Amino acid sequence: MIRTLLLFAAGAVSLLAAHPSIAQATPAANTQPIVQGFYDGRAIRTFDFGPIKLKPGNEVAPIWRFTNGAAGQHDVIDVVPGEEGYTPLWQVRRVTWAAGKTPRVLGSADAVRKAAARGEVTIRATATIVNQPVLGLGQKRVTGFSAGRAVHYYDLGPAKVAPGNAVVPLYAVTNGVAGQHNVAGDTIAPGQTAYPPLWAITKVTWKPGAKRQLLTSYAAITSAAAAGRVTLTKTTLVVNCPLI
Repeated sequence: MIRTLLLFAAGAVSLLAAHPSIAQATPAANTQPIVQGFYDGRAIRTFDFGPIKLKPGNEVAPIWRFTNGAAGQHDVIDVVPGEEGYTPLWQVRRVTWAAGKTPRVLGSADAVRKAAARGEVTIRATATIVNQPVLGLGQKRVTGFSAGRAVHYYDLGPAKVAPGNAVVPLYAVTNGVAGQHNVAGDTIAPGQTAYPPLWAITKVTWKPGAKRQLLTSYAAITSAAAAGRVTLTKTTLVVNCPLI
């Protein structure tokens, strides 16, 4: 696992606004699968990161997944970014059409619930949690740094996760030079996808009188810290920023 990331809770919103590039390491080309889904009768797209291991106490939302759905049936969700209760972490509910019932495409959570009430489908809650951030609803493609190179990701906002869950490091420079973006750990290789896109933030601040420079790698940050030029402050902010 990549080095544990330090986070800052106080002033998190203002820091994100001042430095929207909450960095993740990845090549420019998207390596994550994008899948279709349904919300309120509309087609949506999500990044599919697959199952994620989380400890109890995390905030999750339901996602309805069909075992024997009609052609064209996709996962169904009932909340999207910008709405209360949205989270990219979903608990899978298995939907199965009953014997003798003709499957049809269900495009909303309400349609799934009504079909269940009529006895057309059964719904089984599972312990499976998947990470599928919804795309295309105002999220921004932003730039960051890792191992001395520019990387890109979608900024999908904060994610509420309980302590002890797997996160990867992200360093936010609060008073950097022009062109400074957030910095991810150097150990994320181009094209790597085996990571949870949950990033814990460490606040990096240049000390008064220190000669500032562009920081583009974890090694550069640790070197500056060892020389007494910057301070690193742990925070409690975790953000969901899938690489693209």
